[in-house]
Amino acid sequence: MQKAVSEISQVKHSLTKNRSEHLGKDVWSDFVIPRFFNRVDLISTMPTRLEGGRGSGKTMLLRYLSYHSQFSRNRISIPDNALERIGLYWKADTQFLRLMQKRGIDDEAWLPVFDHYLNLKLSLEVLSSVVSIMESNHAGISQNDIDEVVFDGAKDFGFENESFTLVMREINSRIRQTEVIIQNVHGLEGLKKLPVSFLQYIVQTTITLFPALKNTMFSVYVDEYENLLGYQQRVINTRIKHSEPPIIFNIAIKLNGMSETLTLSDEKLENRADYSIVNLDSEIEKSGFDSFVAEIFLKKLTEASPTISKDINIDLSICSNPEKLDDRHQKEYEERCKTIISNIFPGRSHQDLADEIFETPRYYNKLIYEIESALKQRDSDLSVEDFLSPQFRKAMIVCTSLLYRKSLAVPHIHDQLKKLEIGAENKFTNKTAWEHNNFIGCYLRIIRANKASSTFYSGFDVYSALSGGNVRHFLELCKTAFSLIDDNSLSENFTVDRKLQHLAARSTSEELIKEINRFTPLGTQLSNFVKAIGKVFQLCQDKETQSETEVTHFGIKEDDTPLTEEDDRFFKEAEKWGVLKAIESTKNKSTASAATFDYVLNPIYSPFFLISYRKGRKIEIEASALRMMYQNGETAVSAELRKQLRLSHVNDAINQPKQASLL
Repeated sequence: MQKAVSEISQVKHSLTKNRSEHLGKDVWSDFVIPRFFNRVDLISTMPTRLEGGRGSGKTMLLRYLSYHSQFSRNRISIPDNALERIGLYWKADTQFLRLMQKRGIDDEAWLPVFDHYLNLKLSLEVLSSVVSIMESNHAGISQNDIDEVVFDGAKDFGFENESFTLVMREINSRIRQTEVIIQNVHGLEGLKKLPVSFLQYIVQTTITLFPALKNTMFSVYVDEYENLLGYQQRVINTRIKHSEPPIIFNIAIKLNGMSETLTLSDEKLENRADYSIVNLDSEIEKSGFDSFVAEIFLKKLTEASPTISKDINIDLSICSNPEKLDDRHQKEYEERCKTIISNIFPGRSHQDLADEIFETPRYYNKLIYEIESALKQRDSDLSVEDFLSPQFRKAMIVCTSLLYRKSLAVPHIHDQLKKLEIGAENKFTNKTAWEHNNFIGCYLRIIRANKASSTFYSGFDVYSALSGGNVRHFLELCKTAFSLIDDNSLSENFTVDRKLQHLAARSTSEELIKEINRFTPLGTQLSNFVKAIGKVFQLCQDKETQSETEVTHFGIKEDDTPLTEEDDRFFKEAEKWGVLKAIESTKNKSTASAATFDYVLNPIYSPFFLISYRKGRKIEIEASALRMMYQNGETAVSAELRKQLRLSHVNDAINQPKQASLL
């Protein structure tokens, strides 16, 4: 496959655009329709609460559903039924909206100001959607239609003019005036506030005066709802509660992001009665995360590189066509996509990783040293040579931990190794599965001192697992991997070297660890906790016996100081920001909500700590210790905690391996 340096640069540039904010509101040409799209009703008359973690694609999906994309100038053919539902996208400007609090004014006085501002912004969106339809390839509305429209009742709301264009211009002017007053507070009392009936009037008049819109329903999509202040959420909740055609209110929200369920009356929002919930994380997982991110990456790649597009011989245009969803679920198509991307990001089998240990002098020295140390500690008469088994490298690597276990006699381990070598029934490969259960933990313990030489975090399947269902994290990994490549050194078939993939994963993980501090309002505590729990998992992994292999999640053990409301809030925030994933516990029946779950550390943080990204074993940690972790960080991993977790003999500092005596 021939390539030009300019194409490589274009590929790198395309991968930097991995957030919807980088693409603008019109995402028609960039959007890969979720594979669950036809299975979930996103355009019903029932309001929808679209929830999902960061990077789950909430914003991208809402912008796709909005008029900016549905009536994009890039959309060549627009069906007549596109006018039946017009999406209005509104993203809360957190910095500006937070000005509408305090400053000598209580929430009750700020509430009608926010309501007025919301009515203006959404009214402008309604009229802007009409202009977009006129400018699109849909023939339903012409410039002449717009010129003839007169809003007869506009003057009742204090407007000076009634024509479509002048009403739209005055709405824009009022928005600017309102923003200036809010910024400076002065003049707030004299602000002429528009009621919600103004928005209803604009909507009703628009669908009445434009014949093409007579059957239209407007869907408002409020993005980042969780960033609204409490009273602002109550305003939106009221709109949801009383949604009915021709205008329906929907919200996009992070998990655990709805802190307020009250409306402006005594009523509360009630799930099922007032709105349906669509969990994006769950839907993406059920419909095939691997296939979805493969399509997204390959679409970016082929659009940036004509050479790649020609050579891979796969039609990715179907990714943007909702009528082709069934074709994307065909096994042949899915396997073709995964094969292509796996060739770009080749991985390693367990046997490959075992070979890496034997073929890297520093790793091999460490392997021999651990076997020798274990035999000395056990006062065994057997020597290192008795466990040298170059033909069965995985088994030999696993011996570096098995030999430390006092529950296993050294001669017994030796006997099982010899049985493996002659093809007899043995515990390395039979149902006891010593190899399968312990290999990764032993491998990671050996490479820790020289982690940069490893290729552990390489391969499409590994990148997918590290992403933890987060599309943005997957694209970050790919972007970083390509950024490390010299434009002139990328192989002819766009294959990314395994070692570079590993380094990219570690670099991405480090950057995302730094990002945690910005997760308001508990960023510092979340950062403290991740570094502390990562340290605990690291110590578990560095334990000589590997008795708890690949520890990546924990359960909460309530002690003399059970979980508090503050603790519950912390764990909900950790789940909201995707730092932890909650899994319902089958054992803990605590009354504290957080204690009824086990928690998995987001796998994207694994490379930072050089721990497994797989969901391995669980450890139980007392509530008081977890509290200390988010309050104090790594210093909370005290000698007492290590003793409780049976980690008191694990060293923090990993020294360079000593030279083995039998080399």
